[in-house]
Amino acid sequence: MARPALSASRSVAVLNFLAAHPGESYTLSELAEQAQVNVASMHAVLAVLTESSFVVRDRRRKSYRLGLSAIGVGLAALDEHPAIKQGRESVRELAGESGLDCLMSVNAGSELLIVAEAGRPERLYLRPRVGQRLPFMPPLAILAAGHLPENELEAWLDRLGPGATEADREAYRLAAQATRRQGYAVDLETPSRHQIGLLMPQLAKDPRSPQLHAHFATLVARLGHEQHQLLDPDPDPGASYHVNNIQAPVFDDDAQLIGGLSLFGFDGPLTTGEIQRYVETMLSAAEQVTRNTGGHMPLDPPLDR
Repeated sequence: MARPALSASRSVAVLNFLAAHPGESYTLSELAEQAQVNVASMHAVLAVLTESSFVVRDRRRKSYRLGLSAIGVGLAALDEHPAIKQGRESVRELAGESGLDCLMSVNAGSELLIVAEAGRPERLYLRPRVGQRLPFMPPLAILAAGHLPENELEAWLDRLGPGATEADREAYRLAAQATRRQGYAVDLETPSRHQIGLLMPQLAKDPRSPQLHAHFATLVARLGHEQHQLLDPDPDPGASYHVNNIQAPVFDDDAQLIGGLSLFGFDGPLTTGEIQRYVETMLSAAEQVTRNTGGHMPLDPPLDR
């Protein structure tokens, strides 16, 4: 692969950062700090982005925010990906009907990108926000990992880092397969997952902080050693569980996974029956998005690897 041009990488970093902070503006020095480049280099990047109207400069405040050209690109992208446009509507409907919080995320290479959010403002600040990117690594997004080709699944496992054992990798392979066969994911609340939620507002504010990313990686590693998923295909009807979120997948016209809908904000333990009702609601919404945009569900479960 050719080495990426630094100016292009820096432009992408600026646009991604501003997209994750709608309604806010940042000075030249603040953007330079976020991109971890010197002020002179950032000034050159912003000059090009401003001239092309991807960012606009507030002369009075001497700060930058997204410009009109970004709107055109965003609208064109939504037209290219109707499932996301439909999914954004479903997120609002799910949040309104349930009184809970709902997100839609899509797979963007080695990251998960949040493209829709709706729910209670006092809770949403603890969730990833629209435009925010999270690392696509175990144990995050096991449902999505279950739909990856084998080589991409192994790349997902590689993000565990050099300290992971083959037993760790195999455990995640089996969890991904089980979640795909199940057709949805139920993530349980754990101490580490709670701490990840508290870290979200800080990561949204300072997404390139090495300290925050190191803390996030530590919490994710801990999460993998906690009982963080409900994978039992036949749970005890009398049991109850502390659920963090319930996810359902959305597919394109090649039956490839695009992303998923996630429901958050359960105020107390859920019984097995309550979980199943929420699961059915989420699966119905995700299937509607899939079918309304010309997609279809995979016909067969994956072969055991």
